Amino acid sequence: MTIFAFIHHKGGTGKTTACLQSAGFLRKANKKVLVIDIDPQANATLGLGVLPHDVPVTIYHVLLSACINHNHVPLERIIMPTRSGIDLAPSNLDLIGAEPYLYQYPDRYTILHREIKKIKNKYDYILIDTPPFLGQFVLNAILAADYPVFVFSQDVFAMAGYENIKVVCEDIHEMLGKKVIPRIAVLNRWHLKEPSGIISSLKNKILGKNEAFTLDTTLNLSSLQEDCPHIITIPYSPAVSGSYSVGMPLACTNPTDPAAKAYAHLSEVMMQCR
Repeated sequence: MTIFAFIHHKGGTGKTTACLQSAGFLRKANKKVLVIDIDPQANATLGLGVLPHDVPVTIYHVLLSACINHNHVPLERIIMPTRSGIDLAPSNLDLIGAEPYLYQYPDRYTILHREIKKIKNKYDYILIDTPPFLGQFVLNAILAADYPVFVFSQDVFAMAGYENIKVVCEDIHEMLGKKVIPRIAVLNRWHLKEPSGIISSLKNKILGKNEAFTLDTTLNLSSLQEDCPHIITIPYSPAVSGSYSVGMPLACTNPTDPAAKAYAHLSEVMMQCR
């Protein structure tokens, strides 16, 4: 079993999309796949066709019961099948209420890791969708994962945030002993042409051409290229949001779409990380 956590502390980068679409193609390759939604927004839950407010037991109950040592709810208990063939550990807005309890629990960072170990023989891949903020949920996901998948949208703030992500990963290694190995980065909703001038700006720097002052995301992009052996570019496609309206990823609804082909490539790269 290989575990991936999709992370970025900025919202709107496409973490959920990358998680669900790659899960779809892993499932299409006849792999047993579980998506764990550890985001209170529960978009991964909704994206797989499950209404979050209709789910009686969620990841909230798993985390909370571990903290209070009462009526323990194992991860296995909350897992449900979905129409796509992907299993889901769902979330909903209740999850927000678990974080204050996590801060009071000494072993809070490894709850998800311990729960996943109990089901390690049931899946080929587990994909964890994380919230757009740094906190206990993201730390649980990173410590449970074999590999992080860094997801970036085509904007200055997302790219500039890469250095912050690196600092967090270094802190995790220093304080908790977990070495976070960059392996895959996803450039989500990236145009096939040069993205927002970032690539052309990088070329200008190499050629020694001067430019007016801008927030220098080119250094972040080049740093990302140095750190991650696999960078997957995903073009924008309206078919992605259309797939969520029926609760199934592109692998089920539109596997020939250009974005679908890129996510299929992402899943192939993920299958190499074993």
